[in-house]
Amino acid sequence: MVLFLVAAIGGSSFVIANQYAGDRMIDFKIAKANADGFKAFLLARAGLQGGLGALKKVPEEVLYQSGIAFNPPPIPMAGGTIYYRISAEDGKFNINDLIKAYDNLPNLKVQEMITKLFEQLGIPRERIFPIIDWIDDNSEEMGGGAEVYYYSNLKPPRKIKNAQMYSLSELTALKGWNRKLVYESLKNPEKEKNNSKDFLSEEEKLLVTDADYVLSNNITAYLPFKDTGDDRININAAPYHVLMSISEFMTRQAVMRILKYKLEKGGYIKEINDLKNFAEFQIKTTSMGGTPASTSNTSGANNNQPTPPSANSGQNQQALTLFDEIAGQGTAVSTGRVKTKGEIYKVVGVGTVGNATRRVSCIFDLTNDQILFYSED
Repeated sequence: MVLFLVAAIGGSSFVIANQYAGDRMIDFKIAKANADGFKAFLLARAGLQGGLGALKKVPEEVLYQSGIAFNPPPIPMAGGTIYYRISAEDGKFNINDLIKAYDNLPNLKVQEMITKLFEQLGIPRERIFPIIDWIDDNSEEMGGGAEVYYYSNLKPPRKIKNAQMYSLSELTALKGWNRKLVYESLKNPEKEKNNSKDFLSEEEKLLVTDADYVLSNNITAYLPFKDTGDDRININAAPYHVLMSISEFMTRQAVMRILKYKLEKGGYIKEINDLKNFAEFQIKTTSMGGTPASTSNTSGANNNQPTPPSANSGQNQQALTLFDEIAGQGTAVSTGRVKTKGEIYKVVGVGTVGNATRRVSCIFDLTNDQILFYSED
């Protein structure tokens, strides 16, 4: 009986001790995971600061030409790894520019360019209307768009913002939009079969990649600092489809000339005037009388096209070229569509410790030294 009692007590003690040890081991793993996560977060913050430091201290031309300053390899540190990634956001179309912030009126130039981008990627042009309805501050529904009535009748109901977007992820909440459309490839295999690449050089095949077919690599969303917004596109950072959408007169040959010339210059075009004498940019966009040479613009008025003079004025305008239009040169062009200096950058810092990975990112206005948006993952 005594032996049986001792065995029972011993067995119970072993079970209890084993359960206690198991519970404490779980607590230890949780604590270690939390500690690793916190360390990874600190490394990510340090990576973000490293990226911001590179932007502020290294000349932009060197950043582009070296390449490694934008995308350095991971560095071992504090029992983990740390790295950062920098990308120019003003090489994309900011969808907030569809509406002018200062008067809440449509920005016809940007609407034209984004509509052409959608056509390039096979997105129905009507998908632009829910974006406009979401960011303008009125309740007038555009054709194919959606206002208060649509969102309030969803299950569950949703409140329309009627203000500019803080980040591109908000786009997935709009009528007709989803994560797949924004963040996955829109490349059409059937269409690619009909576009043989046999005539392209090896260099040209590398200029258009699968990443160019992802919408989020072509558009962005951020709020500019105060009234310093600039809807011009940074051609040093713009991908193929963005360049193709800058003007209704833009040709594939002109885009390839930009991309190849950038390679010839080591990755950075310093002056927009460098493109002026290339034959690809001498396409006429208006006649001598100032009348648009093409009336194929399906997106409405273009506020960068010259206004035809009165028939009785007796004045003739100088013929404008594609270069004049995109660079903002010529007597009839008020503002350009492209620039070479980057101002808005996305910086992502990443830290990894064990199985824990943390990301810290921001949209940074280099000109005004301001963080426009900050997030932690």
